[in-house]
Amino acid sequence: MAGKRQRTARPQGKAAPSPSLTARGIGLAAGGVVLGLGVGLAVERALVGHDRKREDPEAGERFGRIRGTRDSVTSFDGTRLSIEELGSGPCLVFSHGFSLTQDAWHYQRRDLPAELRCVFFDQRGHGRSGHPRTDDYSLSAFAYDLKAVIDRSGEERVVVVAHSMAGMAALQFATLFPEEMGRRLAGLVLVDSTYMDALHGMTASLTSRGAAQIQRALITASFKFIGQDPVRANQLRRRGSDLGYLGTRLFGFGSSPSPSQVAFTDRLLAGTDVEVWAKVFPSLVDFDLSEVLERLDLPTLVVVGDKDRLTPPAQARHMASQIAGARLLVLEDAGHMAFLEEHEVLNAELTAFARQVLGPTPRRRRLGGMTRRSR
Repeated sequence: MAGKRQRTARPQGKAAPSPSLTARGIGLAAGGVVLGLGVGLAVERALVGHDRKREDPEAGERFGRIRGTRDSVTSFDGTRLSIEELGSGPCLVFSHGFSLTQDAWHYQRRDLPAELRCVFFDQRGHGRSGHPRTDDYSLSAFAYDLKAVIDRSGEERVVVVAHSMAGMAALQFATLFPEEMGRRLAGLVLVDSTYMDALHGMTASLTSRGAAQIQRALITASFKFIGQDPVRANQLRRRGSDLGYLGTRLFGFGSSPSPSQVAFTDRLLAGTDVEVWAKVFPSLVDFDLSEVLERLDLPTLVVVGDKDRLTPPAQARHMASQIAGARLLVLEDAGHMAFLEEHEVLNAELTAFARQVLGPTPRRRRLGGMTRRSR
C-alpha cells in the first residue's frame, strides 16, 4: 500500500444531534458501565425513554436475524467455535470484539456477501461457541482460534477484519504465526482496536490523572466482584438494564446514534455471561504489543471512530504510523461501534480493500460446511 493518508468519512443521513447525554448521564453511566448497576433508576429510565424516542432511520432493521451457512471448528484446546458463511468471492474473515457475537457485524452480513465471501465466527465463550474447559481466555487463545477459523476456510489468502479485542488478538496472531503474515493472512483491517492495555484507552480521555486512576480501580474492582459472585452480578446487571443502555450509548457511540443500534449492541453485551467477562478481563490489561507493529509487513487498514472513548483515535494513529504502508480511516462522529454507525462508508472501503489485496478469486470446491480452493 503506497504511503499513509488519513481519510475522514462524513456522516450520511444522520438526524440532527440531540442534546448530549454526557452531562446528564455520565455520572450515572461511568460508575456502572461495566455491570449496568442500578443507581437512580427513575432518572435512568427517564433518560433512556427520552433517548429512544429520537428519530431513528434504522428502526426497521432486523438486527441479529441474518443467518448464513453454519459450520464449526475445534480449536487447539478442544473448544468448539461456531462459524457462519455468506456469499462468494474474495474472502474476509470477521472477528468480533469483547462481549459481542458475530451478529454484531449486521450490516456487513447484510451487504457484503453480494460481492465477497464472508466468514464470521463467535469467539470462545461468546454466542454459540463453546467455553474452554481450562478457562483459557488469553489473547494467545483467541489468536489460535483465529488460525483455526482461517484453516477451516480452506482459503490460500484471506483478509481478517478484527474489532476491538479481536484486533489485539490479531496482533498476537502475528507474533505466534509470523509465517502467515502477508501470505495466507494477506491483509488486515483493525477496527476500533489498540495495541496496548485497553484500560489505558478507557481512562485516557479523563483530564485528571487522579480521576483516571480511580476509574481504573473501579473497573478492576467490578470485574473482581463479577468473578467472586457471578450470580449477584447477574442480578445487578438485570436490575440496571437502563443504566446499561446509557453506558452503551455513551461509551460505544458518537453524538447522535440510532437508538436501535444502541439497543441492539446493549442486548449483545448483556447476552454474554458475566463469568466470561471476569475471565477475559485480565487479557485486556497490562499488555503491550507495540513491538509487533513495526514488524508487520502486509496491507493494513486502521479504522477508528473519532468519538471512540474506549480505543481512542490517538492509538489508531499510532498504529497506522508504525505499520509500514498502513492507511488510516477516521469515521466522523462515530464511537467504538463505528462499523455499525458508518457501515456504508466502511463496507465500501472493505470491498475496495479486499479487491485490491486479494484480486480475482480462483474457483473453489466445496468441502464440508466451508470451501477449499481447487488446485
